[in-house]
Amino acid sequence: MTATPFQFKKANCFIPHIVLVGIGIGTANYIMNGSLNWIQWCIQSLSTSLIIGYTLVAIGLNKSWFTRIFTSNVKVYIVVIIIFFLLGILATEIEHMIRSLIFESQQFRPFSSGKMYWFNGIISLLLGWSFFQNQILKNKTTESVAVEDKKAPTIEEHTSSITSVPVKQGENILLIPIDSIVYFEAFDNYSFVYNDKGDKKLCDYSLLFLEKRLDKNFSRVHRKYIVNKTYIKKITPHLNGRYIIAFTINLEAITSSKSYIDTIRKLIKIE
Repeated sequence: MTATPFQFKKANCFIPHIVLVGIGIGTANYIMNGSLNWIQWCIQSLSTSLIIGYTLVAIGLNKSWFTRIFTSNVKVYIVVIIIFFLLGILATEIEHMIRSLIFESQQFRPFSSGKMYWFNGIISLLLGWSFFQNQILKNKTTESVAVEDKKAPTIEEHTSSITSVPVKQGENILLIPIDSIVYFEAFDNYSFVYNDKGDKKLCDYSLLFLEKRLDKNFSRVHRKYIVNKTYIKKITPHLNGRYIIAFTINLEAITSSKSYIDTIRKLIKIE
């Protein structure tokens, strides 16, 4: 099984918005500072908008790719923070080169823009972080996965329930038997697998994919969780139609969603 590559294609639908932002910034700069004409300001601002904006959107839409490459959230955040800041520095230097070498409005000296590097670096970092955490981008990615699932070959929809799931362990892919899995937890386009040994592993399958292919022992109790009823120890009423589900394995209990109350009631009857 091959890892999903970094996809720039997802970000292409945002290009018109990024271009409009660049033109808007260029127009504002032209009104406030007449050292360049309107076209020159727009070209300069478009370069910055595309360098920072497009890259930030692409990174935000490929959050799962970073999670697969780097083994912990801390590493992911450190890497993307560095990338976001360096993008601001790169955009500043490109602006300087355009003004100096193309428009010849000033003499070109490499990395001589002073505090502008810090200014654009911090702005890029703040924008990048908001894009990386933005729910709209997450929904966009989830929608694309849903469409892919709908386009899956019809023959696959009628195959028997899966008996194991692949999980990543370092550079290796392991197959975990379904009957040893306590529950699945959604993670972007992928999921975490919690097994009967209390281990947590990253799986390539989304909950949407799993929900259609798991056997009757598994029930979805939350948009984030699919549980194996054979490992349920206790179901305790919580607030607003939610329930706390405890397991026979030494794993932290999870809370169901109100929208899955019918599923919980069926599980309680079984219990």
